[in-house]
Amino acid sequence: MDLRVYALSRASQHIFEHLGVWQQLTSARASPYRRMHIWEGDYAGRLGSLSFDSAEVGEPDLGHIVEDRLIRDRLFHLLNASDNVDLRIGVQLAAVRQGKRAVEIDTQTGETIQATLLIAADGGTSMVRQLMDLPVTAVPYGQDALVTHVTTEKSHAETAWQRFLPDGPLAFLPLLDGRSSVVWSMSSENARRLSAAAEQSFIDELQTASGGVLGTIQSGASRASFPLRALHANCYSCARVALVGDAAHTIHPLAGQGMNLGLLDAAALADTLAAALDRGEDPGDLRVLRRYERQRKGGNLKTLLGMDALHRLFRLPGPLFAPLRSAGLSAIDTTPIAKRRLMKEALGLAGELPKSARARVA
Repeated sequence: MDLRVYALSRASQHIFEHLGVWQQLTSARASPYRRMHIWEGDYAGRLGSLSFDSAEVGEPDLGHIVEDRLIRDRLFHLLNASDNVDLRIGVQLAAVRQGKRAVEIDTQTGETIQATLLIAADGGTSMVRQLMDLPVTAVPYGQDALVTHVTTEKSHAETAWQRFLPDGPLAFLPLLDGRSSVVWSMSSENARRLSAAAEQSFIDELQTASGGVLGTIQSGASRASFPLRALHANCYSCARVALVGDAAHTIHPLAGQGMNLGLLDAAALADTLAAALDRGEDPGDLRVLRRYERQRKGGNLKTLLGMDALHRLFRLPGPLFAPLRSAGLSAIDTTPIAKRRLMKEALGLAGELPKSARARVA
């Protein structure tokens, strides 16, 4: 099972349903999570904790935990079976040239490919973005996210568990085989140390950090880590080029929204391009691409700033700010309207959605 997993929202589920791959994901290894519990300090104390239950908003679950590799595999097969897709694997870009009617792409093998539009979905270190010299605002956190899977004494109970620690949040995400996926954000120095630690030493530190919420941690898998930063492109598009997903924005993983935002970008861009083609417009025209940018940029930036503020709030010194954070978590937990709104937003059911992110009408 792949170490890297995503918490897919209901909106993301709808997108995969429209693509015809959702059933394949859920019949493989997608794990629903029906509750979420967030706390700081002592879990047993219950003060300063916040719990969400899908039943409170009339939903069967709050989302699904799905492996990166599984998503890629199912989408690869979908594309490979499409007659109108020319799929190239391992092709690297060397240059991009914009023209009035087309964009030309040079590969490192010497091939030149011409297209009406180039969509950059190539991650936070986007080569397309760099070649087009599109500026970004980036803030490194000095943190890495360390990921692994563990077996625990207690059942995860289809619940996502997250504890805020002085060095960063620790999350246990439920997997279908009964294990939990661990996403532990911490200083880059600590991540390097724990990545190299012996298994028992690592489990001992993880046991302490978890506060024993799932009982004794009995075994673990291999570990991996990746650096964390906030990044936002000043422009999501230029003539004949559009950025989507991490190429346009990256956020702190504490709320697990990065993949969901990227999928909404792709769905919104698809809507924009389809509407332009229906009107006989050039889909690579900057005026068309700006419509996509206006639809997505504000909401993405709002989420990025919200996650950044939450990250910084929980990094403030404990003795002074911990009581205020605890009071805030408890206040939300006892305010049904606020809880329902947060759950709707996390499910991706709030605001204007692309067509494929909406539920199918029977």
